[in-house]
Amino acid sequence: MAATMSVSNVLTDVARKHALTGRDLIPTTFWIRTAVTVVIALVLLFRVATGSAIVLRDVGPLFGIESLHFAPLPTFLAYLLLDVLLISGVTCLYFRSLQISPLSMCVPFLAFTPVFLIPTGYVILGEVPSPLKAVGVALIVVGSMVMHRRLFAEGWMAPIRAVLREKGSRYMLLVSFIFSITNPLDKKLVTMSDVFTEACAYGLGLAIAFFLIGRWQGANFAAASKANWKWIWLAGLLDAVSLLFQLASYSYIAVVITVSIKRAGIVLSVFSGWLFFRERGITDKVIAASVMFCGVLILYLPVSPLETAGIALFTLAGMGVALYATREESVAEVVR
Repeated sequence: MAATMSVSNVLTDVARKHALTGRDLIPTTFWIRTAVTVVIALVLLFRVATGSAIVLRDVGPLFGIESLHFAPLPTFLAYLLLDVLLISGVTCLYFRSLQISPLSMCVPFLAFTPVFLIPTGYVILGEVPSPLKAVGVALIVVGSMVMHRRLFAEGWMAPIRAVLREKGSRYMLLVSFIFSITNPLDKKLVTMSDVFTEACAYGLGLAIAFFLIGRWQGANFAAASKANWKWIWLAGLLDAVSLLFQLASYSYIAVVITVSIKRAGIVLSVFSGWLFFRERGITDKVIAASVMFCGVLILYLPVSPLETAGIALFTLAGMGVALYATREESVAEVVR
C-alpha cells in the first residue's frame, strides 16, 4: 500500500505542476482539493450503501491532557481542525514551491520529513528510533548538499547558501517539518474512525479552507479552472488514491515507515521533472536524490549496525564514483 502510495504521489506532483502552471495558486488548489473530496466521497457513499457503518472511537484525552477527555466526536473534530489548518498552510507552501522551482530541485527536500519525524514521532506517537538512525540523517544532509555540488567551486559554504537562497528548497524544508506533525495526526484520526471517513473529512475540510481563503483574497475561481479541468481532475484522482493508500497503510505499519517509503519516491520525482517538464542538468540531482533515498532507508528499515555501516559506506562510495565520473559535466554546467 505504501509503495503504491509513493508512486501515485509522484504522479500527483506531475499533474499538480501542470494544473498550477500559469494559474493562481489558491483557487487552483481549491479545485484540486474539491476533486479529491468528490472522489473519496463517492467511495465512502458506496461503502455506506453496501452496509459499512461510520464509527468514531475513543482514543483517550485530547492531546494527552487528562482534563480534556471529551466524547469521540468533539475530540475527532479538534484533531481534524488542527490537521486542516496545518495542511492548508503547508499545501500553499508545497504548491508554491512546485510553481517557482524545478520539480527535480524542490521535491527531494521532502526527504527531510523522516528526519523531523524523529522528535515529533516521539512526542506524538512515543516512537524512538535507535542512535544508528543518525547515519540516515547524515546521508540525507549530504544528499542535499550534493544537489548543489557545482557551487563548491565558489566555496565550502556555497551549497548551504544555495539551499537557503532557493525559495522552492526553503519552502519544501518547511513543508517537511509541518508534515512531520500532520502525519502522526492523520494516524490518530484514522485510529478514531476509518480510512475513508478520515480521508473524506480531511478532503472536505481542506476544500472549505481554500474556498474561504480564495474568497478573502478575491481570487478568480473561474479563471483557475478554465481549460484546466483535465489536469485538475487528474491531480485530484491521483491525490485521492495516494491519500487512501497512505491512510490504509497506517493500520499495518508505523507512520514513519509509511512516510519513509513515500519519500523514497524522490528519485522518481527527479526523473519526472526531466521527462515531463524537460528540466535539464539533473545529473547532480539524481546523485543527490539517490543518496537521500539511502538515508531514508537507513532511518526506518530494521537494519543491524553492520548493515547500517554497509549501506552508508556503499552509498558514499557510489556517490564518490558518480561525482568523479560526472565531474566534467558539472564543470560545463558551472561555465554555462
